[in-house]
Amino acid sequence: MPFFTKSIFFTECDECDRRFSVTSGGVCERCRRILCARHLHGSLGRRIAIGLGAKMLCVRCRNGEPLDSIASSEVGKR
Repeated sequence: MPFFTKSIFFTECDECDRRFSVTSGGVCERCRRILCARHLHGSLGRRIAIGLGAKMLCVRCRNGEPLDSIASSEVGKR
């Protein structure tokens, strides 16, 4: 009986619209968007920092973009 199997649950990244396993991405604590690992963490170093207790902030929030500009970029996407 395997303990670590691939997830059968997927969602779409709010930034790039690509499907990803729910175990590889997450939700930004500031803007509350669901993001793939690339857009949530940005790098392996940042992923390690989150594992050690850093806030889970997406690349755009860490760059200081205001929440209203992030939200307005999502309006016409779908």
